[in-house]
Amino acid sequence: MKKTIIAVALTSLISGAAQAATVYKADNGDNVKVYGGAEVGGTFVSDTDKTPFGPDTTFVDDSFATIGLKGQTGDFYAKFELDGERQDWTKDNNMRIIIDKAYVGYNVTKGHSIEFGRTDTAYDHVDAFGDVTNELGLGISEAGDQDSTFKYRGKFGNVKVGISHSLEGWDGKTDDFGHPVKYSYETDSLFGQVTNGYIGYYGDTFTVIAGAEEGDETSIYSLHGELELGKFTLAGLVFDETKNFDKGSDTNEVGVNLGGKYAMTEKLNLLANVNYSDSDAFAEEAYFGVVGAEYRYASNVKLAAEVAFGDVLKGAKDANKKKTTESGALAYLMAYYWF
Repeated sequence: MKKTIIAVALTSLISGAAQAATVYKADNGDNVKVYGGAEVGGTFVSDTDKTPFGPDTTFVDDSFATIGLKGQTGDFYAKFELDGERQDWTKDNNMRIIIDKAYVGYNVTKGHSIEFGRTDTAYDHVDAFGDVTNELGLGISEAGDQDSTFKYRGKFGNVKVGISHSLEGWDGKTDDFGHPVKYSYETDSLFGQVTNGYIGYYGDTFTVIAGAEEGDETSIYSLHGELELGKFTLAGLVFDETKNFDKGSDTNEVGVNLGGKYAMTEKLNLLANVNYSDSDAFAEEAYFGVVGAEYRYASNVKLAAEVAFGDVLKGAKDANKKKTTESGALAYLMAYYWF
């Protein structure tokens, strides 16, 4: 799953941009709060043979929910979060609960913090920056939440930096090609021995970020940017990503995601982007576009609709056992709520 709107919203919530429900608050400011959210919806596929269910339905449900506790005592803080997500996309419609986060942190000084435990890697905070879509745009597959992670984030004026190192690794199954089977793992910790980070300049109207990740099974370099021009926001990201889950042959992908967003009203945004991917795992390059809209019903409620068209469907493997793509369309509808 791409980094979700819920995750972005909860990051804002934790940083103080929104209010969670306070369970306990002392006179000195120490507190415990509960927070959470849900996103309900999924993707419609133009070719029923390309869904996990075959011709029975064109809709693939991708609903998700999260709930957690966060607390602070002086400069120390902690967080524990549970996610309800898809175990698989079968007719059984299996769901599972996983521990998404369990960490402690310390605010060293204003604008500087360290964390340790099961938490987002540093790169995970910025990997989707520059992608104006909610789900269907081309994205980076960085480490994400990892066990035994030490992370530092800091701010120096308009410059923000982050770096993290994770110890734990893959605990799931791999397919015949040595690639991980999605959702076969128990802890949601995909990679191990990973170091990643970012550095970015955050201006009033222009932001540019460089990110990178290196590990036994992963190597990524990316550049992200956004430029605000009145009601228009121009954005994009480019990346070079190499995976090596079988520790034998590398799979490299070069991707480009360029787009823009227009604020039609205070609550309604229109968005569009173009995407290009050149991957060793596929026989040919892929090109596709996305158009959509998002409506902010309230500060904690968002509705999103997108359509992707072009090389977005998976085809049969070719004579060299490489994956292929087919032209088609995907439609994404999702309602987001968080507190």
